[in-house]
Amino acid sequence: MCYVIITGRSLAWLLISVAAFMLIVTGIVTPKWLLGQPIVTNENNITGFFVPTVGLSNRCIRMVQDDNSCTPFSFYGLTTDSTIYPTPWKAAMFFLSLCAAIQFSTVLAGIFACCVQSVFKKSVISLAGATQSLGGLFGVVGLLLYPWGWGSQKVKKLCGENSEPYLPGDCSLGWAFFVAAMGVAQIFLASALSKSADKAANSDKVQFQMDDGKQLICIA
Repeated sequence: MCYVIITGRSLAWLLISVAAFMLIVTGIVTPKWLLGQPIVTNENNITGFFVPTVGLSNRCIRMVQDDNSCTPFSFYGLTTDSTIYPTPWKAAMFFLSLCAAIQFSTVLAGIFACCVQSVFKKSVISLAGATQSLGGLFGVVGLLLYPWGWGSQKVKKLCGENSEPYLPGDCSLGWAFFVAAMGVAQIFLASALSKSADKAANSDKVQFQMDDGKQLICIA
């Protein structure tokens, strides 16, 4: 007999897992990891400001007077020349993408766990929680590798010659970096909650309702 089991703790764990995945993906695709010095513009006697930025794999620069362009470093991805796409950023992109992929798989496992509680006599939620810890470690590695690329010529053009690994020179960290970091932190939070969620899904209250013949079991 198939049982659908939803508890307050398992639902909270799943929602945090989804939020973590969305935050990491948002961080990866947003070119706001490093903010350059504002550029003053004067168009039609109107003074404005433009802030050039670079992300994990793309950047926003002012191409011509009336065109602000946001594009990837290259269409060749990780095989791009290191003078265009710094090697530490390639590595950071790899580890954060791997982190996002693992997190997405655990979200799918969390949805799957509502109907199937165990696989090969192992709890789906507990397995997902352990996998999340691994994904979180990959995310931490990715976040630590990104500042290593600040000594590249690509960054020196934006942030000045004083920029070095882990020293951004005239630039400052943008909000996308913190969004990705928040996503990684939430992965560890979800991993910690997975044990509680698994315990709730296998509690005596759930077993009592299963013994009563209920197939849809919802417990706060």
